[in-house]
Amino acid sequence: MHYVLVTIYSYLLGAIPSAYIIGNIKGIDITSEGSGNIGGTNAYRVLGPRLGTIVALMDVGKVLLALIITRSWLISEAATACAVLAAVLGHNWSVYVGFRGGKGIAVSIGAYLFLFPDLAVGALLAAVFIVLMTKYVSLGSLNFLMTMTTMLLVSDTSLWFKGLGILLLIIGMYRHKVNIKALRAGTERRFGAK
Repeated sequence: MHYVLVTIYSYLLGAIPSAYIIGNIKGIDITSEGSGNIGGTNAYRVLGPRLGTIVALMDVGKVLLALIITRSWLISEAATACAVLAAVLGHNWSVYVGFRGGKGIAVSIGAYLFLFPDLAVGALLAAVFIVLMTKYVSLGSLNFLMTMTTMLLVSDTSLWFKGLGILLLIIGMYRHKVNIKALRAGTERRFGAK
């Protein structure tokens, strides 16, 4: 029963559509602008750098709140993994906006920074370097997930977190399937391109 409650509140927190809320405050329906994605990258493109950064921080904050609540209640790796997974699923398929959402990258980054700061900082720096060099946010995002999954698999962390890493990678690749096709075709939109 505890895990069910963890999953429910973590999903509902993760499902808070930060970009949609900020867009509405500015009178912009982000679902009909840019890629239509309710995530940090599209928010950055549509709402601008300042509001896009606020959206990304809000997305990180959602999973941090879920983790803080969970850790203060249940000292369990299984519960922690459930909280992260539910928050990412909530962000990607939000009940508040017709099960639309983002791609889960900011939420995953927030979770990994909270749980494995030493590993996550290195993976994040590598991802940022890739984005700066290629201007492909999707490539950097996928690289971050793949790097974290690889490091978790070869580390001495628990099977819960190894499994979480694999699931977050699978979900991330699924949500980026259009981007992956565009990258292979050479038609992926570069960051900063109009």
